[in-house]
Amino acid sequence: MKSNINVLIRKFKLKSWFEKIVEKFEKIENLKSEQISIVIVGDQRIRTLNKKYRRKDKVTDVLSFVQSDIDKKYRVSNDNYLGEIFINFRQAERQSKNVKEEILNLLVHGYLHLRGYTHDNNKDMLKIKKLTEKIVLKLIK
Repeated sequence: MKSNINVLIRKFKLKSWFEKIVEKFEKIENLKSEQISIVIVGDQRIRTLNKKYRRKDKVTDVLSFVQSDIDKKYRVSNDNYLGEIFINFRQAERQSKNVKEEILNLLVHGYLHLRGYTHDNNKDMLKIKKLTEKIVLKLIK
C-alpha cells in the first residue's frame, strides 16, 4: 500500500476492503503529505482509552487524538502527522447491519475531529453529520 495513512489492524477480516477505502479516502481528501493512523480495536481497548483520555468509563465507537495537542504537551513537532483514529469494530457491528458503511462513517467522523470539527452543540452536530454524509457518499461511489 503506497498510502501515507498508516493502517494498524487487529482482528479485522476486511483488511483489503479497508485498505482500498483508505486509499480512496486519501485521494478524496487530498492527503498527499499528511498522515493519520487508523487503529481498529474492540470494546476493552476503546473503553480504556475513553476512560484515560476523556474520563468516560464506557465503550464508544470512535476516538480521535489530534497530534498538535500532543506536540504542545511534549514540545515536539511533526507537521505532516494529523493524529490517530481508533475505531471500535464491535461497536460498529452493534450500531449497524451494514458494518462496512458504519466503519466508513466512523472513519470520516474521526477524521473530521482531527480537522478540528466538534459536536459540542446541536448546530455543530448537524454540521459534522452533513459533512460526514457528503464524504461517505463520495467513498461509496
